[in-house]
Amino acid sequence: MANANNFAYKGANSDYSDKFDLFVVKASGGLAVQGDLDDPESAEGLGIGAAVTVGVNLDVLPVDKIGPIDLSKMDLFVSFMSYNIDQDFDDTNIEGDLSHFAVSGRYQIVDGVEFIPGSMLKWGGVFLHTGFQKSSSKITAIQSIADDNISVGAGAGAYITNTTASFDIEASTLSVPIEVSTYIRAAYVFTLFGGAGFDIVNGTSDASLNAGGTVSGTGATSTYAATVSANESDSGEADVTNMRVFGGMQFNLPLFRVYAQMNSGIGNDLIGLNVGAKILW
Repeated sequence: MANANNFAYKGANSDYSDKFDLFVVKASGGLAVQGDLDDPESAEGLGIGAAVTVGVNLDVLPVDKIGPIDLSKMDLFVSFMSYNIDQDFDDTNIEGDLSHFAVSGRYQIVDGVEFIPGSMLKWGGVFLHTGFQKSSSKITAIQSIADDNISVGAGAGAYITNTTASFDIEASTLSVPIEVSTYIRAAYVFTLFGGAGFDIVNGTSDASLNAGGTVSGTGATSTYAATVSANESDSGEADVTNMRVFGGMQFNLPLFRVYAQMNSGIGNDLIGLNVGAKILW
């Protein structure tokens, strides 16, 4: 759970498919799974995330350089979100909160090349990204199982349940990513981008199940009533390091973009998707 919680925000905290002159504002959502996608029931962890990111090119400062750093090639991003996900689905009530905060920097280490003017064919160059990301999620799912008939065999009768189950998940991670990215823009409206990243992660997760209630009914020869309960809990820690690759596609309009990015762990079974829209100048 801690690994997936951290992975769900990959793609939200920086920009991988544009070079802007002044600012960018981006809204994005992410989903990550650790496990075999061919067998969803075997998934070891699930993470969801959403964020709003604001980026500024540091050429707005009154100086051109700080030492060897050219500020026109340097972008600073702040990403944040605090969101309540309370929902009701039939007999299930879900309560939870997501929170996220990140500060990232991006520096263009290799200049881009415009092969055909007007962004008809342009290589964006190579960018180095780093910063820190702190995210957490707390979700409680409560399900009421009432008046459900349980058949226990021919002639054995049927029983009625009246139980409630509560499943709690809590995950918190702090990570420092180091990423390299590049992109190609073609025919003005399409951008392909990709890169690789390395994360240093400190994270924990806790999960617990608490259920209880009654089962009653009339059997083949007698009346039956019982109290049932289940109580289990466990905790874990995120992997200290994680390597990953990512790639995606963006659709470009003047000042406006929409994109989708896939993230895949190296040496593990983490997979994630980040989608979003942005306005830039």
